[in-house]
Amino acid sequence: MTTDCRIRTATLEDSANIAALSIQVWLDTYAFDGIRRNISDYVLTEFTEAKIAEKVADSRFVYLICERDEHMLGYAMLDLQAEAPVTGLAGPELEKLYVQERFTGQGLGALLLQAAMEYCRKLRSEQLWLRVYHLNQRAMAFYRKHQFIEAGETWFEFEDEQHKNYVLSKPAETIESYLHQQ
Repeated sequence: MTTDCRIRTATLEDSANIAALSIQVWLDTYAFDGIRRNISDYVLTEFTEAKIAEKVADSRFVYLICERDEHMLGYAMLDLQAEAPVTGLAGPELEKLYVQERFTGQGLGALLLQAAMEYCRKLRSEQLWLRVYHLNQRAMAFYRKHQFIEAGETWFEFEDEQHKNYVLSKPAETIESYLHQQ
């Protein structure tokens, strides 16, 4: 596990780096058949420096940056006011946990997840939940390893397409026990 990384809260100055890393990770994860116009349009409108800066400045969102030698390697983004797509869930959504592909497998995702759970614990959140694309087996295995359980399904709408996502959650008591194990 990599321990020479620093986790910190993002500032507005991080917005361009977050946007660039987001595009790179999103394309690596979801454009497995290649690039087509609607994919290009999505990433170039969704992951702009201005949109990211707007969210960084909004207290509803928290960006936790993982960096080494002033280079961003990944980030976790929490939406503190997200509305869960399935009943029975409350608390922040881990909206994104992105690690640059060349740094996966080094424990950075676990460090970011731990930082996100620590943030939720300080807020006294009932649980942390997230959505994960049903074909993203690596992400599913990662979250299962970290004791997230399936709470339901939802759909990511992309242009005229719908893509199934699983909703996973981690109750507060398992957040607490997980943090004590680390």
